[in-house]
Amino acid sequence: MNRIAFFVEGQTEQIFVNRLVREILGPQDTNIIQKQFRGGTNIPKQEIVRSLSLSRTPLYEVLIFDCGSDNRVKSEILENIQNLRERGYSKIVGLRDLYPIPFAELGKLEMGLRFLPNRFKHEAPYFDVIVAVHEIEAWFLAEVNHFKKIDRRLDGNFIKKHLGIDPYVMNPEARVHPAKDLDNIYQLVGRSYTKRYGQTEKIVSKLDFNNIMKNIRYEITPLNRLIKVLEKTKNRK
Repeated sequence: MNRIAFFVEGQTEQIFVNRLVREILGPQDTNIIQKQFRGGTNIPKQEIVRSLSLSRTPLYEVLIFDCGSDNRVKSEILENIQNLRERGYSKIVGLRDLYPIPFAELGKLEMGLRFLPNRFKHEAPYFDVIVAVHEIEAWFLAEVNHFKKIDRRLDGNFIKKHLGIDPYVMNPEARVHPAKDLDNIYQLVGRSYTKRYGQTEKIVSKLDFNNIMKNIRYEITPLNRLIKVLEKTKNRK
């Protein structure tokens, strides 16, 4: 069985990766285990199983760890990478946002995140970190087909008239706080965007993953890299 683990900064990333895994690897072929890391420092650290999705005849096993914050993604990987490799995981991938770090520091951040101390040199070929610019919500902002699923009024002209931005033509990675942009857009029709788990699940369920897989990935490099990781996992079967 092919095994891969993702360490993500929060539940939004966990929900999105879960859906992407299902789209690419197929729910009928995949065991998906979602976990949370909580505590640490002054509070005892806990590993909580959020959900299990088990196949009868799995070809793949995917662990998705919600680390609880962006600055814990790398540290949680370092704590777990050797154990995961011993258990047969062929890839360990971190996923976090750039925000609130300025875009000018992206290269420096990525270099630091991908560096592994010498004691992990044997695990280095199986490790990677992907940084969403500026937030993973930029990927949602890019998937404009979902806006009309929320409300048919949400076309480019309507949004531009009220907010001065048109997500149908703009570069979503140029937006410093795309999560706020989403909230502003949804509020035009009496909705909102928050980080609540149930609401994020509903938003992700409305995303057009066919559009994401065939078009948007080639416009957003970090998203394309994430998709390629899963495609390579599928091709290894």
